[in-house]
Amino acid sequence: MPRHLLFITVLICSLCLPIAGCKSKNSSSSIKQGFTYVYHLKGIIRSLPVPMQGPPSIMIKMQAVPNWIGINGKVTPMEAMTMPCQLAKTVSVADLAVGDKIAFTYKVNWTQDRMLITDMKKLPPTTVINFNLSTNGP
Repeated sequence: MPRHLLFITVLICSLCLPIAGCKSKNSSSSIKQGFTYVYHLKGIIRSLPVPMQGPPSIMIKMQAVPNWIGINGKVTPMEAMTMPCQLAKTVSVADLAVGDKIAFTYKVNWTQDRMLITDMKKLPPTTVINFNLSTNGP
């Protein structure tokens, strides 16, 4: 699937669902009620939240996720892409700027229609982030 179509598909899914969480290396092929996948990812901040404009979210160029569990409960590798990510109320962006490299915890719960960054930290500027799906394998 071309990268732009994948981005549009993920964007539409995230807009159609009340956003809140995502990841798991050891995942099953079925989704259980309330099960949350937790992903520990890296990326680059492309934009920060705009005050007073809905739930706080940031635009992140995130690494590829080879073990992404889709809404169907199956592993569906996700190419690297830039996408908006909602922030938990406890996550601060006070010391972050556009262009900063970050590590973050992204939680996804398809049954609750949630995708949410629950933890985030700034990485050193020299940190290498691989955006190629084949270099981010398990």
